[in-house]
Amino acid sequence: MFRRSIACAALISALAGPALAQDVPAEPDTSAATWQMPWQIAPIGPASAAAGEQTIMSMVPGTGLVKGTAVALQSIGQPLPEVPGRNRTVDTCRATVMSEAGKAGMKQVEAVSAGVDKTNKKGDYFAPVLFRITYATPMMYEVREATMICVVNRKGAIVDAYMPADASIVAQWTALGRR
Repeated sequence: MFRRSIACAALISALAGPALAQDVPAEPDTSAATWQMPWQIAPIGPASAAAGEQTIMSMVPGTGLVKGTAVALQSIGQPLPEVPGRNRTVDTCRATVMSEAGKAGMKQVEAVSAGVDKTNKKGDYFAPVLFRITYATPMMYEVREATMICVVNRKGAIVDAYMPADASIVAQWTALGRR
């Protein structure tokens, strides 16, 4: 299990999510094999339904039948909106997500910065990253879109990647970066 590592004292309370397992290893595990992809970016399944997620199917010209949330379907064929500024977590986090999404039939993973990175006392970088993942399923595609907080150490290895407690955290993050 990855260890959550957050620095900015003003953001700690806003970014606090459910606690991770109590037995956290002394060193972060940099293997994508031990990370479980959050349901928000995994293929649509029982966890999405249990969370009350509303999905629809739509015929997309040049693509075919696609299932996803209304927000994810609206942005198909358009580049993801990227927040300007340095975010040193995007590439490493994309690689981790691609590793897991590939096991679930991923066709494409898109990732862009959703905010400027911040640094904690250990020198780890953490920042929001917006993902759009397309999965190939029998007779259709599924599109998932969500923002995760990614944490990467100074050596460029993944430390953690998790969903923020709620969507307003990313908006707050972006606003804090502009001050």
